Amino acid sequence: MNVYKNERTKNLIMKKTSIFIILFISIQYLSAQNIADFFFIIPAEYLDDLSYIERKHLVSNGSLSNDDMYYSLNVDNKNGYLRLEQSYTEGQSGYQIFEITYWNIKNKKLIAISSIAGSNGGFSQNNFKFFEYRNKILTEVKTGYLKSYTNNFDVFMNNLVGEFCKTSVSQSTKEELVTSQFIIELPKTGKNINISFKDNYMSAPDYFEKNYSKFIKFKEKIYVWNITKEKFE
Repeated sequence: MNVYKNERTKNLIMKKTSIFIILFISIQYLSAQNIADFFFIIPAEYLDDLSYIERKHLVSNGSLSNDDMYYSLNVDNKNGYLRLEQSYTEGQSGYQIFEITYWNIKNKKLIAISSIAGSNGGFSQNNFKFFEYRNKILTEVKTGYLKSYTNNFDVFMNNLVGEFCKTSVSQSTKEELVTSQFIIELPKTGKNINISFKDNYMSAPDYFEKNYSKFIKFKEKIYVWNITKEKFE
């Protein structure tokens, strides 16, 4: 009887030890991920169709010239933040700015990519997506984390600007507000997302105030990451 108990105890200890080793290896793997790794696995459609080779060149050299386009990359592995800027070397004034960051969640990482597009006339949010990365698999998030978030970008932006609007604002006005320098800024440090109407230096200084301030409750809001609830509030 004692032999049976001893053997059973031994098996339980070995089982717990094995589970601990598996968990330790998993944690080690997750902690090895950095923002540059995620830059490689984000679908090309959200990064100006840059190929893996082009991204590798950017990470190694910090810049890339491609026909009439120029890219510059800033990678901050310590704070988990990446910024990619695209501009034209001739003929056009347009540009794009891409930001990527991530948050650690239980057994996975939440990744966000935000992009704005602009020209001499102004700029606006071009896209925004959440992804979850777990067990080496990247999955696009359909809803959640932000109150208004959905992976349908147009619906998301309409819902989001609605949070800033007073009651009874028309749909046409909301659509105008979405394109009025209404942008999402990912955190360079920290965990919070800043969403706001930015000034357009190509228009009159008081243009926004005269035309749109009467429709909104506030011009800026910081969405704070609640680590316990695993969402922004």
